Amino acid sequence: MAAKSQSIPKWKMRDVVKSYSGKNDTTYVVNFWATFCKPCIEEIPDFLRIVEKYKSKKVKLLLVSLDLPAFYPAKIASFAKKNNYNTHIAWLNETDADVFCPMIDAKWSGAIPATIIVNNKTGYKKFTEDQISAADFEKYLNEAISGSAMNKFIAPMNDAVAIYDNPEDTAHVKREYVTFKSNDSSVYSIAGGRVSTVVKIDHMKVVIIEKDKLFYTYSNLGSTLIKKGDEVKPNQLIGYAALDLDKLKPTVELYISTGEEYRVLTKDDFIARKDKRLSDHSIDSNDPQ
Repeated sequence: MAAKSQSIPKWKMRDVVKSYSGKNDTTYVVNFWATFCKPCIEEIPDFLRIVEKYKSKKVKLLLVSLDLPAFYPAKIASFAKKNNYNTHIAWLNETDADVFCPMIDAKWSGAIPATIIVNNKTGYKKFTEDQISAADFEKYLNEAISGSAMNKFIAPMNDAVAIYDNPEDTAHVKREYVTFKSNDSSVYSIAGGRVSTVVKIDHMKVVIIEKDKLFYTYSNLGSTLIKKGDEVKPNQLIGYAALDLDKLKPTVELYISTGEEYRVLTKDDFIARKDKRLSDHSIDSNDPQ
């Protein structure tokens, strides 16, 4: 079906954010693109086709143009009509990327294509600053709709092996959720929590800790006695970060859900401790320093 000419509004970034902030079960897809962006133009047809497929599941697509002011509105509208962009389109009336990019995601450099997928009911939020394949896009939509990616800390199974044979303990994994940087570390702590999953990645044991519906990691190059279901005592050691806390990223970088958004876990989420290697076989003996 041919696209009709549409009136393209001129939006500020706050308008874009507001468009996907509704407290409902709709899955919002906001794609930042431009008529001169080849990878943008390549991925949009897949977005349109798949969103149409999932229309009954309350999926909405908004295309936000980052074209030059001279292209607004006539050239953008003409391009959209020619290419059958049967979805909502807005033009971003912003000039300072240092201001508007962090409103979408702190990691966004301003490059396009860029896409954010949000479902406020399931708590799903995913930002990608790259072209997305049709397969990945459909996978992200299913995650957003079902909430199936929430609180799952995964790495490909050739890298992550569950300690226990019980299938319930198997590591469900997506590499973008957990990244291990190095073995040189300082130690951080967080108060309490329940052990959700225990996995081995390379030679490092990783314990996923649940507290107040958020998840954290406890890592040990040696072994521990901790197992799934254990209650973690306040101030036990829960993770590694780089030695230079001001310049280097944490050794363990993962996304947590705050209930409103996904964000990277940083050193600010932990209580700083003296630099120390974990070598004791029991987590209980690792008292605060």
